[in-house]
Amino acid sequence: MPKKKNKTKVKTKQTKTLPVVHPWRPCPYGRHWVVTHRYRVPPSKIHPDGSWAVQSGHCRDNPSGKDRLYPDDINAVATNHFGNLTGPPAANPLDWPKKGNKYDSLIRGWTQYWNDVLKPEVPLDPDFIKALIASESGFDPLAWNHLRGAKSATGLMPRFDKFLNRLKAGQK
Repeated sequence: MPKKKNKTKVKTKQTKTLPVVHPWRPCPYGRHWVVTHRYRVPPSKIHPDGSWAVQSGHCRDNPSGKDRLYPDDINAVATNHFGNLTGPPAANPLDWPKKGNKYDSLIRGWTQYWNDVLKPEVPLDPDFIKALIASESGFDPLAWNHLRGAKSATGLMPRFDKFLNRLKAGQK
């Protein structure tokens, strides 16, 4: 099934017209969100010792020009959009009573996000993703399989990126 292209376009400061990736994303294709932060201003005649300034949150071009989700993008999407979502996964701790339901809003939000972006024939099921996380890492974000390189896996859902890449490849 061919992937549908979003017809909405956004102009960047380079005057390129790029597709909007998803309405929850704070920045268009090829750009990423950078949170408000302080930065050091180098010394000058006016400020011989230098100074500090504050840069408001803004979109910045990705160094590669490709679309990527950076940590600030991920936090912005989750913080701004996942709190009001309802539906699966089921509130079942899956034998991890202290952690089993802690990540439900993230599972719910990201499965909806990836279903919207990838438009798979069979959508990702939040209950399946929750069960997969339970079996892979036991809801432990610091879990590590003690391997290095391409076989290394960490976090709540090891190797989920490869799973999504296989899902994308199956659509082409």
